[in-house]
Amino acid sequence: MNHAKTYHTKQQKTILQFIEQTEGKYITVSQIAKFLEQRGEPVGLTTIYRHMERFQKEGIVQKIMLDGNSGACFQYTAGKEEGQFLLKCEDCGHIMNMDCDHMKELYEHVLEEHHFNVNPHRTMFYGICENCLAREEKRQDRD
Repeated sequence: MNHAKTYHTKQQKTILQFIEQTEGKYITVSQIAKFLEQRGEPVGLTTIYRHMERFQKEGIVQKIMLDGNSGACFQYTAGKEEGQFLLKCEDCGHIMNMDCDHMKELYEHVLEEHHFNVNPHRTMFYGICENCLAREEKRQDRD
């Protein structure tokens, strides 16, 4: 954890430690609140949102709005290179990061030919994940 340039309170450090432990996963403010409550350090949702917004500005986390109903999710991103995009399974809801050179080519094409700079951290493709596809195939084999 190399965040020496920025001052963090004890509360922020605790939240940051939790986020770092969940690297690669998306977490909600409610999950952070539950973790803090279990540690005997309850913090209000508004305060946690404020901390997460600060972490986002510092480049420590990325914020993802999954849909209009479920609110924001956050993912620890410190030290990761740009160029990732997201895949969301419409069956199980699992979200995966994907880093693919072909997508970088697409982003460059969109910028050069269509004069639009795509934000790869806000690009999400919807479909069915490998596990759900396999489960569906097994179901079809039984029928």
